[in-house]
Amino acid sequence: MKHKIEQLVQKGLTLLLELKEPFLMEWRNLQPTLKIQNDHLVDEIDTMIQIALKKVSAGKAPNADTFIHSILTEWQNRFSTEYNESDSISLVSTIENIFHKLLAEKSAATFLDHQAIQSFFSRLMDQALLTQSWEEQNKKWIKNMITTNIIPMKWAAVVKKDLENYQIESIVCSDDYAVDTHLIDMCSNLKTSQIGHLSSAINKLIGTGEKETDIVQVPCLNDVLLVCVRDPGTKITEHQCDFIRGMYLRQLKLQQLESRMEWKDGSLLFLQHLLRARSVDDAVKAITKGLVDYMPFSRCGLFLYNHYEDKGIGVSGYNVNIPSVQQIQEEILGLSLIEKYLNSLTHSQPLYFSNALEVLPKKYVNEFQLRSLVVLPIFVPTKSKLLGIALLDQGENSNFDISMQTLSTLIKFGHYAGELLYSIWDEALQQFGGTHSVLTMREKEVLQLIAGGASINEAAEKLHLSSYTVRDYVSVIIQKLAAKNRTDAAVKAIKMKLIS
Repeated sequence: MKHKIEQLVQKGLTLLLELKEPFLMEWRNLQPTLKIQNDHLVDEIDTMIQIALKKVSAGKAPNADTFIHSILTEWQNRFSTEYNESDSISLVSTIENIFHKLLAEKSAATFLDHQAIQSFFSRLMDQALLTQSWEEQNKKWIKNMITTNIIPMKWAAVVKKDLENYQIESIVCSDDYAVDTHLIDMCSNLKTSQIGHLSSAINKLIGTGEKETDIVQVPCLNDVLLVCVRDPGTKITEHQCDFIRGMYLRQLKLQQLESRMEWKDGSLLFLQHLLRARSVDDAVKAITKGLVDYMPFSRCGLFLYNHYEDKGIGVSGYNVNIPSVQQIQEEILGLSLIEKYLNSLTHSQPLYFSNALEVLPKKYVNEFQLRSLVVLPIFVPTKSKLLGIALLDQGENSNFDISMQTLSTLIKFGHYAGELLYSIWDEALQQFGGTHSVLTMREKEVLQLIAGGASINEAAEKLHLSSYTVRDYVSVIIQKLAAKNRTDAAVKAIKMKLIS
């Protein structure tokens, strides 16, 4: 199984390289729009794209994991600016969606090809986005390390290094070496270009005034552990340092594994849940219930985009009043959510708002007693289509925060929901879209005859209309049903149960 997944990730990288020329054209065209939101981050990613392409320009695709690791290391070495992780996720999703769009334009492309692209970017998310916030885990690990007494110590700290500076990420004192919390917080903000200066500064803030203090540095990949030895002059062996280094690297690996398994297991369970749907009703119920069952939310409302009327329509919900949701029909262009965040939604980026009033009409915020809110795009990556959104929260009048890992995981949930709904899109709009989204009685009559094999002239004769009028009807029908031709329109109409 592992071998097959690795093959799929590798295939994804190969496809990216095959599509690099059209990708660069799409990327350049999109850059001015993306720079409006975050100019510097887009420039950095553009630089890394050029570096990545140079690394693979000489021949076949390298090992995918080695390639990803080399690019991320290069990025860390070149750039030290810290950005909102949500912006980073959005841009990564945008790049992935460009490749899906280009792949969809290739007649020979298969669904497995799209899955290969998804697998590569999932691996990228594993290594770059889902393993970045370890402060709390590090504190627990440092506490455990101090308790083992492998090296008797007063305190220990994890230090991160960027392009120019060293900075404390986590610091913990032993139980018998009490230090005021505000002093620990001050240490956490320390940053300096030389790690020796950092050690001195920490000691001045939380030391007891002793002139002699031994602080041992233990390098661990890109991090450094600082260990303040309890008794100055105690000889610390290389074996002790290796043991601590090994503990740290194992806990890093464990954290990464837990992060990967947590979101992948949840995604797999959600996908299995969706596969049981056998109808439009089943599908929308499965989506809303699954988003609550497998993610940290208590309520969900699902809304689809009715392109016939440019309206957002409520279709289903979980732990909310479904009839109230289904009564909602709003002109989407007038919504603050669409005006401000359409670009993010069309690139499948989940959005968190601490106050729902930022993006939703007050009447709905009051009716459903909304406070904090997550907006999940229901997006079809293989077709580059936004079908709707799911609104998620943790209950009435609930204020909550959300982790970047959860937002990252939600991207795949939105993709899976999008693929399911796209497969039954015509039926969904027929069932939930309202009376104006379907054909008129005369249009149904025309299409029924066409579906039965009648020519334009024969249909005109039976309906006592001119052939020109029937042609006009057929043109309107094709447009309404987003069909390729009259035959495709007939097939869609039968599937939607508009005609028999």
